[in-house]
Amino acid sequence: MIKRSYTIKGFDCAHCAAKSEAHLNKHPDIEKATIDFAMDRLDVVYREKELAIDDIKACIAEVESDPLTIVPLGQKTNKYRIFDKNFFILLGRIIYVLVVVLLSFTAFKDPSFFWLNFGLYLSAILVITYDIFYKVILRIVHLENPLDEYLLIVIATVGAFTIAVIEKETHEFMEAVMVSTLFQIGQVIEGIATNKSKEAVIEAVDLRVEYANKIEGENIERVAPEQLEVGDLVVVSTGEIVPIDGVVTEGNALVDISSLTGEYVPISAVKDKVVYSGCLIKEGSITVKATEEYSNSTVSRIMNLITESRDKKSKADKFVTKFAKWYTPTIFVISLLVGLIGSLVTSNWNEWMLLALKMLVVACPCAIVISIPLAYFSGIGLAGKNGIVIKGSNYLDELVSLDKVLTDKTGTLTEGDFKIRQTVPYNVSKEELLNYLFIVESYSNHPVGKAICLSIENYHEHLKVDNFIERPGYGVECDYKGDHIIAGSKKLFAEHNIVIESPVEDGVITYCAVNGKYIGYVVLSDEIKRDAYDMVNLLEKNKIDVVLLTGDKKENAEILCKKLGISSFYSELLPEDKVTYLDKEQSSGDKIAYVGDGINDAPTIKRADVGFAMGGIGSDSAVENADIVLMTDNPRKIYDAFKIAKMTRNVAVFNIVFALVIKIGIEVAAFLTSILGRPEIIPMWAAVLADTGLTVLLVINSLLLLYRKVKK
Repeated sequence: MIKRSYTIKGFDCAHCAAKSEAHLNKHPDIEKATIDFAMDRLDVVYREKELAIDDIKACIAEVESDPLTIVPLGQKTNKYRIFDKNFFILLGRIIYVLVVVLLSFTAFKDPSFFWLNFGLYLSAILVITYDIFYKVILRIVHLENPLDEYLLIVIATVGAFTIAVIEKETHEFMEAVMVSTLFQIGQVIEGIATNKSKEAVIEAVDLRVEYANKIEGENIERVAPEQLEVGDLVVVSTGEIVPIDGVVTEGNALVDISSLTGEYVPISAVKDKVVYSGCLIKEGSITVKATEEYSNSTVSRIMNLITESRDKKSKADKFVTKFAKWYTPTIFVISLLVGLIGSLVTSNWNEWMLLALKMLVVACPCAIVISIPLAYFSGIGLAGKNGIVIKGSNYLDELVSLDKVLTDKTGTLTEGDFKIRQTVPYNVSKEELLNYLFIVESYSNHPVGKAICLSIENYHEHLKVDNFIERPGYGVECDYKGDHIIAGSKKLFAEHNIVIESPVEDGVITYCAVNGKYIGYVVLSDEIKRDAYDMVNLLEKNKIDVVLLTGDKKENAEILCKKLGISSFYSELLPEDKVTYLDKEQSSGDKIAYVGDGINDAPTIKRADVGFAMGGIGSDSAVENADIVLMTDNPRKIYDAFKIAKMTRNVAVFNIVFALVIKIGIEVAAFLTSILGRPEIIPMWAAVLADTGLTVLLVINSLLLLYRKVKK
């Protein structure tokens, strides 16, 4: 099977997208198609043959008359244009309607002109609603379920017009034409609000640039970043954004990486320094050699993760899907019953039928269907602006309901920047101990091993060893020129039955032995991260327990926990021990997050309800393994992610409750005014206007989340 994702724009409403999705799923070459109206995204799983974009458009055109733009996901599309051809056509139609209304209330207001007004208003309705009628007829012809807002407006318009003819009331003609006209105007306003909101969210996190200054011989050519290949040289000057991941080969500059990390900490970019796409050159000029293709660059990966986050829907999203499925048919049936029963038990059949039509025009669920997914996408966008990449709306829900955060120590709560504080040789010289440690640790991926090599790298060039083994939680061993060297924890030496000293120093201790003989140890120190205390304190204030899981010895873990205010810890753990502890906590029903580096903690991160990986800006494994990637090593971002999730949930809940209160309020008010004999208090056009206004208001409320600050 082949999976492809596209950007799809042009749908007037969520129901149009749903109808098109259902029709695509009937295509013989398509296994599954999913359209996300809120985020302009189409995902297609093909059985064998991949369809061309024109074929996809043709399939959708069988049930949907809206002109669509479809491009592969990631390819930039033109910005939403308000004043396009369709806008001016609609404007002309509205002007015609206004002229008809003006004539009926001036030159033709006498009752004797009733049939003339009938003809004028009929032409006005056809002019303003021909596209709506066409959509409804198209769906009926293709045996698609036509029950959507377009059918509701058609019923309301035809119903009001029919009542006007029967009652011979000219002002009822205006009611019919105003309903359809305001609906069309509302569609335009909703389209503007929704599309501009979508663009604002995308622009907030889209760091891709339009061009790159590529060096070609002695010339510099402006090319699209997608055309760059590994090894190409590009020049980036003051005020420009780095277009591709690479290494500085020439020049120096002050680089702002806040667009990736959410923190303004300028760094110096000099020769041999790695720079990432999306960074802004504040001062200076550099030449960068591309080390990644554009499709695998940092900004492309972040953008893909954020746009693909819509695949994993939140609980609110799922509620909206079910709500939209049942809300419109339910209101349709209720309206029909109200109209029929009211007409049978009273003599005012026309008033009850008008009441039923009023109830119909607010039966569209667009306010909720559009605003809720947009709220979650705005939340993911806000997280992206703060250097937090969330890989699904569902993880925002999980964050809100967290009970515990399990955290690793090294590189998470501490800097992970170890320094050798003390060297204690045993029956060898200090230089010999360090030499052997360098040899055995030179292939290690663990922060301690890397730190040892960095501290003593002047001893050797990179050495070739044999039979290198790295065992997480234990240590490393290898063969070199006939010697078997091991280095690591007490557990490793106990396994080899090697007797070692028991030092009393605080810090991380790495022991070393050669050919089964103990030769000493080194003590390494690490600093607590500046914001680690804030993270622990803020989470505890929100009733989220923080538990330390570390492979370090008990004494070091206890000291760290006292400094940070962590009440519970487990020490001297192997990676599999962390997984076991996580399983135990989850079996009690608690929601658990785990925070690690995304490399050594991959199994635990994957198994947690929410897995955090620190320092994702340069780590492929962090991006792959985690549910949430923190682009910096700042632990405070863990709390920020929780806070953003809480803000997002609050906006979504408010939108749902407010929409239901307003819609039900309109229905009840219309019902009560009809019973009291004052149906004119809430005319049908006012109900349409209120419903449109509600959608726009909630879309704006969802968008405002993108611009909020994350506070304590």
